[in-house]
Amino acid sequence: MKIRSRSLMVSAAALVVAAGVLAGGGVANAAVTPGFEPDPNAIGHITLYNASGAVITGGSLSTVPFAAYASASGPGRSGDTRAFIRVATPKAATPTDQFVSAVVTNTTNYPNTNAPAPLNTSTNPLVSATTGQSLAAYIAANPNTETAPALANIYQVRLITTAPGQSPDVNYFRVDIQVDTAAGTWTVVHPASATPTTTTLTASPSSPVNSGTAVTLTAKVTPTGTAGSVHFFDGATDLGAGTYNAATGTATFPATPSVGSHSYTAQFTPSDTSAFNGSTSTALPFTVNAPGTPTTTQLSANPPSGTAAGSGGTLDVTLTANVAPVGTAGSVEFFDGSTSLGQGTYDAATGTATLVKTLATGNHLLVATFTPSVNGFQSSTSSIVNYAVVGANSAAVPLEAQNNTEPFAGALVLQVAAGTKVQLTQIPVTDPNGHPALATDPTGHRHAWVFTGSLTGVSVNDTRPTQDGWTLNGQAADFHNGSTVVPASYLGWVPAAAGGDAEGTVSAGPTVDSKLKTESSNGLGVSSQFAKAAPGNGLGTKDLTSSLELRIPDTSPTGLYTSTLTLTLVSP
Repeated sequence: MKIRSRSLMVSAAALVVAAGVLAGGGVANAAVTPGFEPDPNAIGHITLYNASGAVITGGSLSTVPFAAYASASGPGRSGDTRAFIRVATPKAATPTDQFVSAVVTNTTNYPNTNAPAPLNTSTNPLVSATTGQSLAAYIAANPNTETAPALANIYQVRLITTAPGQSPDVNYFRVDIQVDTAAGTWTVVHPASATPTTTTLTASPSSPVNSGTAVTLTAKVTPTGTAGSVHFFDGATDLGAGTYNAATGTATFPATPSVGSHSYTAQFTPSDTSAFNGSTSTALPFTVNAPGTPTTTQLSANPPSGTAAGSGGTLDVTLTANVAPVGTAGSVEFFDGSTSLGQGTYDAATGTATLVKTLATGNHLLVATFTPSVNGFQSSTSSIVNYAVVGANSAAVPLEAQNNTEPFAGALVLQVAAGTKVQLTQIPVTDPNGHPALATDPTGHRHAWVFTGSLTGVSVNDTRPTQDGWTLNGQAADFHNGSTVVPASYLGWVPAAAGGDAEGTVSAGPTVDSKLKTESSNGLGVSSQFAKAAPGNGLGTKDLTSSLELRIPDTSPTGLYTSTLTLTLVSP
């Protein structure tokens, strides 16, 4: 594999920042957000289920536990394996982490494969409640005395994760409920109950495979039509986002796994986390066998090439293949060009396979292929035997040409023009595109400054006769302005395959949004595809360009923000 990488300096122009604060509230009912939302300590929401695994959005205050299962909308704190439910009572002008609260369920381990579907396949935090305190008992001890419409009769249900020997996480998943103490009922009011999703994972070809085998991982997300992204993992290592078609719910990811054991999973993250829950597939064990002992196959034919056909215009020819090392179990198949002549009679003890075949008058390109039936050996194919069956009054004259020139290997090279640099220019803040509103901005700010620029001067030159194809990836480092750090995930791009004389199809990589534009995006903080030429394509030179967009919180200090974009060219 040939790999060439170059680094590009990406600089953001000096900027002037004006800070702003937005606040809002509303009456706490089924259509309005409670006054303490958005909760800065919440990292997601909860979906509640009954004992059968059906979603519930309300119930009786006297039921213990008030819900059989509570599932988090995303992964919990790294290393945590246990979870419990705590209920909190809102208080006006009080931070949410200072609300009076109490634990109302037992602490349970997750994941729980004994839970009903779809919870039994989820790796997100899950409380499988069996004991605890009723909501009525909690309310009696910790009543909500607020009268404002946005707080009255509202309580917050929190799912908190922990682990043996660890303090509970200070952040939590939550759902807000409104109670009717006269009726003895509770109802979810925020956020609206999310629809569960499921993700399954398969691999083609299936495990085990030999070293160097290209594998396609395929994830299936249900319900179909759910927008989002699918990342594939090998253990804890994020391999990257797959190509996801929301209409079919299918995501694919190409991989050439290394020798050894692998554990693949696919994780779906919905675009609208208030409407859909994320999901993770069960682990798919996968094994790649080490390269086995090489084998060789030699082919001969009898009678010799040039023998005249019989009166019927055909000739019976005995094909003999000799496989080494002797004693290797397997099978030998004979071919005339691409046409199979069938399997021969193979004796592993002698390494010999024979097949008698009737050949018509003309030229035949004979080949024998050995396929081992035991691990630890490689398959092999013989050299081509150019065999001629001549007719009456004909003679075969052998032709030979001696080549004394070493094979042309060619090269795969990433070319970046000298002095290439991207200057990102700020869009005027008076332009709506330069100061967009982002209601789901994960930093808590509703606005961002926007900078744009173009990357040019990049090309890939492939002169290899093997035409193996190639992939060009890019990943940025965090931006720095003195002690201020802006994550690389805030940078996005739109790649384009611009020009050149490359043969076949070279496809530009998918658009990657800034995380401050699309919350679920990782931006260029992870390796992202710039361009790709599938095997059989890309021979020659292909010019590549990309537009870049950086978004930073509008509370960021003025100054020059600098980063480095690393481009890496790989090929099998």
